[in-house]
Amino acid sequence: MIIVAAKSLIGAFLALTVSPAWSEIQAEGSLTVSIAAPAYWCPYACGAHGLRSGFTVDIARAALESEGHKVVYKNLPYDRALVEAKSGRIDAIMPTFKGEAPSFVFPSYAVSLTEYCFYVPEDEPRRYSGLDSIENMRFVATSGYSYGEDMDAYISNNQGGRVILIGGADVSNRLREIVRRGRVDALLDDRLLFESSQNSVGLVNAGCLDGRHAGYLALSPEDPDRSNAIAEAFDRGIRTIREDGQICEILKKYRLGVEVVLDLSREYCPSNLF
Repeated sequence: MIIVAAKSLIGAFLALTVSPAWSEIQAEGSLTVSIAAPAYWCPYACGAHGLRSGFTVDIARAALESEGHKVVYKNLPYDRALVEAKSGRIDAIMPTFKGEAPSFVFPSYAVSLTEYCFYVPEDEPRRYSGLDSIENMRFVATSGYSYGEDMDAYISNNQGGRVILIGGADVSNRLREIVRRGRVDALLDDRLLFESSQNSVGLVNAGCLDGRHAGYLALSPEDPDRSNAIAEAFDRGIRTIREDGQICEILKKYRLGVEVVLDLSREYCPSNLF
């Protein structure tokens, strides 16, 4: 009997740990939505145990809580978070481009807008002005990211030669150190991430890619019914926090303007000017 009871307890524990909600205890009609993102994506997504979770996480939490749901947030490296969400061990990752997770379920509303730029040492004269301008430039970027169709193809064709990809924890700082040590000529990184970092001394913007990329709450394809229900609740909640001004207050907390969120105009947040 003791062995059977022990096995039952172990089985119950395992069921909870692999649950996408990390907890099955929830009020009737509500969901516990598990979201993961890297801590090094601040201000998009920050440390789960810090004073600020990141503006995209705060937006998702406010939107889903307005619909009666609970959000549980934890930190994972982005490439691992993709694997965890795809298998259904967590509900969602964010902010994610649709091209990075084509099989996932996405709400209609985005939570961010990203621009990618090259950064070089101050004494490096070369500048990015299209793919032809980097034919003789070695650069480092982050694995698992989508930089747009043309750049993705260039990276795929030159990986291991002119292009180095790295993943794992603290990627942004590691990109900078690789450039500073002279292993490559440049790094390719998110402009807001780079310019929000205190570790950018000695590096300058060398030109940005065409186009900006919308980031979404990307929901696991493992349980489409659950993910679609979360996506629909998220969209309803986003409309609510736009109308009541809560989304503006979230952005203001991070000293950000409306340009960091797709389709959010100044008429919603006239005082968010930084």
